[in-house]
Amino acid sequence: MSDTPRDPDQDDDATTRLPRSDRAASPVDGSAATTPTSPAPATASPSTGSAAKPGDQPAAATGSAARPGWRRMVSLGGTPAAGEPKQRRRRQWFVAGISIGAAVIVIALCAGALAVVDAVSDVRDTASDAREARELRDRNCLELEQRLNRLNPPGAAANPAGRAVAVRDENSAVRIYVGEISDTRAQDGWRQLLDARAVYADALDRQAKSRTPAFYVPPKNGDNKPVADDLVEWSPAACAGPLRRLAAPDL
Repeated sequence: MSDTPRDPDQDDDATTRLPRSDRAASPVDGSAATTPTSPAPATASPSTGSAAKPGDQPAAATGSAARPGWRRMVSLGGTPAAGEPKQRRRRQWFVAGISIGAAVIVIALCAGALAVVDAVSDVRDTASDAREARELRDRNCLELEQRLNRLNPPGAAANPAGRAVAVRDENSAVRIYVGEISDTRAQDGWRQLLDARAVYADALDRQAKSRTPAFYVPPKNGDNKPVADDLVEWSPAACAGPLRRLAAPDL
């Protein structure tokens, strides 16, 4: 130590400039002494039994914070496991409905196309049948005219008996044609014409024996018109000539 006396003021200045560490921690200035923080004791996980590190966070908290969509689904009243099957079933039903609807439409289109084809085919068949029937009747009328042309007309006979024979011969030729007619109405009209001619032939026979005049009475329809006019309308055009000849046996 030095023998030079020290100034107390200098000691205070030095003390002020260089504070001691033990003064900062002394209870005189009223501050609590700081003690080093000890690490948190490791805790063992209930499931695994291993000690968790101090800085680790609970797995549940980490998972919920990392997946916010999970909370939204829970708040809506469903879970991913319960919602996905429902959506899958809805998609399956939707696809099945579209498939069924498409199948129904295709079947309807096919059925409509077949119906149209059948209708067109029926129309063609009907038209073909009608054309064939008309051609057949025309041919029958021509054949009737040919048969009548090979016979002597009643007007060319010299006496009533010869005229009666000519009328009956023509009736025989007409009966062949009447048997070939498919129209019932026309067939009845032709038969009425034959019956009236047969009555006229019988009257000619009586005239030859008793000299009683014979008159031809043409059959008439409900409108009091000659049936021969209806037959001209109902029959093919080729039958117009034979009908005019048969309707006037007294000429």
